[in-house]
Amino acid sequence: MKKQLCYAVGLAVILTVLTTRSGAWGADPGMEGFGSGGSARMERFLTQELGLSPEQLSELQAMRQKHFSETAPLRQKLFSRRQELRLLWADPHPDEAKITAKQKEIAEIQEQIQEAMTKHRLEALKVLTPEQKQKLSSFMQKRGFEASWGRRPRPWR
Repeated sequence: MKKQLCYAVGLAVILTVLTTRSGAWGADPGMEGFGSGGSARMERFLTQELGLSPEQLSELQAMRQKHFSETAPLRQKLFSRRQELRLLWADPHPDEAKITAKQKEIAEIQEQIQEAMTKHRLEALKVLTPEQKQKLSSFMQKRGFEASWGRRPRPWR
């Protein structure tokens, strides 16, 4: 009876840890759509602050969706490699070479994602008029935004 109780408690603890932490390990809520309801906020910002035409807005939305679709395999690969790294660290006797190699692999994937993001942003800027580019630059400097177009800073990184 004691043994069964220990198994049940252990299973409950494991399930609790896995389910509460899985949200933190998943996709970044600020990536596609800029979080919950964020796509509408970004659309409002673009149309109100920059004065985008409907054609510009639809072109930017299509570009964003294309970028998100193209980078999905990389983001999934990154997620998978991070999980593998966690398992390597969970080993009671971690292998330094494996951990270092996995960290390098993660850094390479992150670099690929960053390159794709830079390419996407530069392409998106081509849709804007010179006046709209100036407004965007001014807004980002005023608000302390990075070149992230509204993404909130995250303290855990």
